[in-house]
Amino acid sequence: MDNDERNQYVKVAMTKALLELLNTKNLKDIQISEITEKAQVGRVSFYRNYKDKEDILKQYLDKIIKEWKLQDQMPFELIMKTLFEHLVAYKDFYILLYQKDLFYLFRNTLKKLMIQDNQLSNLEAYAVAYMTYGNYGWIKEWIARGMQESPDDIYAFMEAQKTDKSHI
Repeated sequence: MDNDERNQYVKVAMTKALLELLNTKNLKDIQISEITEKAQVGRVSFYRNYKDKEDILKQYLDKIIKEWKLQDQMPFELIMKTLFEHLVAYKDFYILLYQKDLFYLFRNTLKKLMIQDNQLSNLEAYAVAYMTYGNYGWIKEWIARGMQESPDDIYAFMEAQKTDKSHI
């Protein structure tokens, strides 16, 4: 196993360990030594790869969002639909983030995705923020309610809201 493969193995092991620990503890109550022990790696490996415990989650979130974003050759209208499909594919992870009050990590990632151009005018930046936080609120509420609707249904509800304001 070369260094890249070993490093990838360590990251996967630490991510898995942290996610398992989060099932029974809050992030602030988890010690780095617990993560490395459960992952069966040394503390040096942790500090070589991460700034802090939250960084494990951020990097994992970035990784799975990048996998979803590879589908980005699709028409804009389908982006939200495929995002809902992605959220269902990683349902346990996103529900865990929500339950542990860590869902803001997803919000930050979503914001980075939506605002990729730093040269936006004020009006464009406000419009993007409005869309980003609206979508985030919709997603967060869907997750809070247990993701009962299918990706197709939740997408259809969202699309219907654009034209039908009677539910507000």
